[in-house]
Amino acid sequence: MSDRTDFLHPDYEPGEFDQVERRLRQALARDAEQVRPSNRLDTILHEAREVGPVTATGGSGTRHWVLPLAAAAAVAAIIGGVWWSGQDDGSTVTPPATHGPSVSSSAPTTGSTGSPTTSAPSATEAVSLPVYFVGPVGGDTTKYRLFREFLRGTIPVGGGAANRVEAALGLAMNAQPFSNTDGYLQPWSGTRVTTASVTPEAIEVELSGPGAGGFDAETQRLAVQEIVWTAQAASQTSLPVRIRVADGSTTLFGSISTDQDFTRPPSDRLYEDVAPIWVTAPTRDQVLPAAKPVVVKGLAIVFEATVNWQLDRGTTQVSTGHATASIGAPMQGAYSFSLGRLAAGDYTIRVRELSAQDGSVSAEKAVSFTVR
Repeated sequence: MSDRTDFLHPDYEPGEFDQVERRLRQALARDAEQVRPSNRLDTILHEAREVGPVTATGGSGTRHWVLPLAAAAAVAAIIGGVWWSGQDDGSTVTPPATHGPSVSSSAPTTGSTGSPTTSAPSATEAVSLPVYFVGPVGGDTTKYRLFREFLRGTIPVGGGAANRVEAALGLAMNAQPFSNTDGYLQPWSGTRVTTASVTPEAIEVELSGPGAGGFDAETQRLAVQEIVWTAQAASQTSLPVRIRVADGSTTLFGSISTDQDFTRPPSDRLYEDVAPIWVTAPTRDQVLPAAKPVVVKGLAIVFEATVNWQLDRGTTQVSTGHATASIGAPMQGAYSFSLGRLAAGDYTIRVRELSAQDGSVSAEKAVSFTVR
């Protein structure tokens, strides 16, 4: 099984990125087969002795690294083009490190001699991280599932998967910024990640505590899955997640044993964890140009692959409609529909699943955005 995670991009289906990657590898392999290099080692060594060491000040010596550098840049451009070709102008996924790193300095410390010393500054960069929250599905206020957000987080420059996992989990375990607007729960209130590591076998997470009290068994299960989905997405792997508590506790929330590996369910049982409706575009509070049509995109696990939608401007209903996802429940399918060009103003798009029994709203996700 591939450990690439197509779910990082809001518009990819499971396995779709693997197909793109496979086609890229095949194309590169075909090109490589056409190359017939001659045995020029002796010539190269002779030319190196004649030219002398390469310097950074120009001259004939600098020419020897131009072709390798260009080749490396070409490969990077090909790979980057494949990954970003699927992105929208308003994609929820922001390319990491598109700007210079910020530098934060720690406070001066005192050495053994008593004289003050200053530790080396640590450089950090802002990246977009996939984060999962436990929230109400919309229609049924007693039913909760996982919702995904892409949030900005900070990691050390050049940080690896473990840094991304720790930063993403820090965001996931603090739902307070969205509790009033989206109803996201805070089962990890007062708990933080003390360490995180990614090995070839598993993602290992240590928590400062076992979780908050007062939640029922299903919410506790979803809270653990919140950690699983966030850690796997942030590390870009499907590795199992192992959770331990810093004080030695062997259970989470006093009921879920830590003596086990946790992972997400298979694709035909995603409904156990995932909310029926996700809206991936527009993103929360996104500002869109009035000159371009507004396109709504998302993922849904709905009966007969049908989603209904309503566009509101303040308290006024602007328009309604329905769309068809790429596949129906129990699988998660992608949907898309256009709202056309909208006048400048603040809007809310509500995407819903309607009950087959009485037409009531059984699930809904609302996202507010602005057109200027």
